[in-house]
Amino acid sequence: MKLSNVGRKGTKSITEKGECIKMGNKNLVTAISIVFLGISIMVSGYFIGNAIKSTDDGDKRTEPVEVKVLNLSQVAGYLNMSEEELKRIIVIEKNQLEKTGSFYGEMFPYFTIDNKQYFYKNEIDEWLKNVTSTHREYNTNEGWLLN
Repeated sequence: MKLSNVGRKGTKSITEKGECIKMGNKNLVTAISIVFLGISIMVSGYFIGNAIKSTDDGDKRTEPVEVKVLNLSQVAGYLNMSEEELKRIIVIEKNQLEKTGSFYGEMFPYFTIDNKQYFYKNEIDEWLKNVTSTHREYNTNEGWLLN
């Protein structure tokens, strides 16, 4: 094997059986840089993957937020009634209270903001228990209530 300086600075050639292999400092640095870059990409991919995995696990532990205040259409869906039926129940109960000055049992629970009715779900459930236990009857078509 013969070792000699050829051409550019820092470039050496090794000659053996007529084959010439050139390996310069520049090529060696490039090869090491490529290997280092590849290892860096693999390590960072591992850390990013674990970060994404732990974020996904956190989402699974989050409990859904229970809606406690409902609008008219949500309450109608919850009670399996139409919005008009609910509005008529509210009017029937108001009329009963105005006529007699009193109302037997719980009135349909709601509050109004800017002419829109809102309902607290827990109070709706309590109202349901009350009207069920007293077998209250409403006729929303004719506008009357039977206690």
